[in-house]
Amino acid sequence: MTKTLVHISDLHFGDPKGVLNRDDVARVVRALLQTAGPGALLLLSGDISFKGEERGYAEASEALSQAVNDVGFPRNQIVVCPGNHDVVVSAPGGSPFSAFDAWSANLRRDKRCTFSGDHSCRRVTFPEADFLVINTAYHADLEYGFVDLPKMESVLAEMGMMPVSGQPRIALLHHHLIPFARNDHSTTRNAYAVLSALVRHGFALVLHGHQHALLELGIGDGSLQICGVGSFRYVTPGFVNGASIYRFDEKGQVSTQHYAISKDAPGLLRAFTDF
Repeated sequence: MTKTLVHISDLHFGDPKGVLNRDDVARVVRALLQTAGPGALLLLSGDISFKGEERGYAEASEALSQAVNDVGFPRNQIVVCPGNHDVVVSAPGGSPFSAFDAWSANLRRDKRCTFSGDHSCRRVTFPEADFLVINTAYHADLEYGFVDLPKMESVLAEMGMMPVSGQPRIALLHHHLIPFARNDHSTTRNAYAVLSALVRHGFALVLHGHQHALLELGIGDGSLQICGVGSFRYVTPGFVNGASIYRFDEKGQVSTQHYAISKDAPGLLRAFTDF
């Protein structure tokens, strides 16, 4: 059976300059899930709200709930991680991720994708795929990404050295691992150690957001693919809002379809091959 992943990122709800409203987002997510078909997993790699605004999380909950309810998509097949915009340094209770955690728990109806306390890295596993979900903003510095390596190694030890046959390993995180431009200072600072560990443990994909750009890079012999996706409703000069769908076949080979999100596209969604 083909394993299908829908990857979106950087919704930035609460940003007054967002190009899609709540109903638009619900419409696009619904179309992506329908295109992906039954059994898909929906992955969101951070920056759900704009600057951690409470209103942004409320709008995100409404839009995503509308989409998954419309197609009968199981909420426990959603995997999420925080981004730098999800950090609230002055949050009540002391955790900079309390707002994100409340949003995630409400969306999924459980706490498997919450990141306060010592939960900087988590394992979320399905028969279709085994996920290492990393909070690259756990250090609460808005300027760059960083991974809690001891916690990551602890989760990897739980997963074991090599994946179960037919269950690809995927890392989901917000910050990118490879510098994107000359003045790119927001990359994950300890990326070499992260990538080395993922290669050793047989990961097939690293999916991230943050750069608002469609990025693809193979590591080593190409068995590990690092893939960034465009933002979802954010105005980024020179870049197109987008989403990606990944499909693993029975032999573990992955194919990708990238989509642009635009007010000019029929149904707001256009495959890149249609340009």
